[in-house]
Amino acid sequence: MVDAPSANEVPALAERPVQVTPLPLHVVGDKFVSFAGENPGVITVSNLERLLAQDALERPAALIVGQGVSLERLTLLEERIRQSPARDRVSIQEARIRDRCPGKYTHKHYDRNTIITNPFKDEAENLYRSYLVLDDDCAEMGDHVTGHHLQGVVFFEASRQMLLAATEKFWLEQIGRPYYFVLNEYNITYHTFGFPLPTDITMKVVAERGDTRQTGAVFLDIKVEFFQVGVCITEVFVKYAAFDKALLSAREGLLSRLALVKLAPGLSPLNEIDA
Repeated sequence: MVDAPSANEVPALAERPVQVTPLPLHVVGDKFVSFAGENPGVITVSNLERLLAQDALERPAALIVGQGVSLERLTLLEERIRQSPARDRVSIQEARIRDRCPGKYTHKHYDRNTIITNPFKDEAENLYRSYLVLDDDCAEMGDHVTGHHLQGVVFFEASRQMLLAATEKFWLEQIGRPYYFVLNEYNITYHTFGFPLPTDITMKVVAERGDTRQTGAVFLDIKVEFFQVGVCITEVFVKYAAFDKALLSAREGLLSRLALVKLAPGLSPLNEIDA
């Protein structure tokens, strides 16, 4: 008969490492320092880089890289994570800036000024979707930034880019010739403050008006809505048209010369290209 081991002889159970769930951490641009300073779970990109260098993050983090962080800054942050002692405890969960819409659709020359992602069609809902992706250095962030909420002009410009990009991509691209856009009516309603958090954008076509002159123009009435945590914070109604660039350019030139004639009646409204 084998004697039972004494209390001192009982083998100790192997200690299992405690699994700590990564903390979701919203990373925002440095211009939103007030928002980051006043809210838990939010940090500016510069402060995060400092904590990574010092290995001072208190627990594992799943980063949601959001408003204000440019693609270039995201690349730098990824390198800082790789070099940090905390690299095994920090991961990037979301970074929508990676899918920033091409400037050919938003009519922007500088990438930093495109503030939406590439729109896609939601067939089930019969609308178009995109996301807000602000860059700290974009035109709309150049002045009068509170550091807490998003300025109203951000939603105006993002809705404008949304209608341009969706129309270019889903209506005009297959036609294969350049178009000019004309805004006829623009109404925007702000329901509540928007903050530097993940922001969904939807665009729904309310009406597609016919081209009575058969010029190939596209006439649309649309509604663009912005959502944060499932709540509509801003909605925009727009009536606009897209015209063949060659046709509208000639019309625009004539109208500009007629406007000059009103200022200086001695000028002729016509020149060689009008003859």
